[in-house]
Amino acid sequence: MIQPLGKRFGSKDEPPYIYLDKDDRSGSAADGENLYIYRPDLIDLVMVFALIYEGAKDFTSVNGRMTIRDQSTGQEIFMRLNNPDPNLSFCAVCTIRRVGDHVEITKEEQYFPDHSYADKHFGFGFRWTAGRK
Repeated sequence: MIQPLGKRFGSKDEPPYIYLDKDDRSGSAADGENLYIYRPDLIDLVMVFALIYEGAKDFTSVNGRMTIRDQSTGQEIFMRLNNPDPNLSFCAVCTIRRVGDHVEITKEEQYFPDHSYADKHFGFGFRWTAGRK
């Protein structure tokens, strides 16, 4: 699990070879938050999520969007959260799967009450406890 909560920013040089560069709670960082996948050849499934936990009322008010950029080719995929549910604070934005020798990115935009519901939906099997920043 890579997330700012608990200062779990991942690692560039050791498993999971996925790294989140910062926690931009305010949305004021010019380049937003950046998640890097350094060893896509080792992944089975990555679910990229966004969580409203302080400040913003819901996803509608934050104009949620994400850009995925292939560092080797420069190709970009832009995703906007088009159908936010004002009553749900957790959004599974997309999944990234390794398929043979390449990765497949799927826009999910599925909303859940919290991490545990998304976990059950995607079948990760994590144990969840309450946390705070």
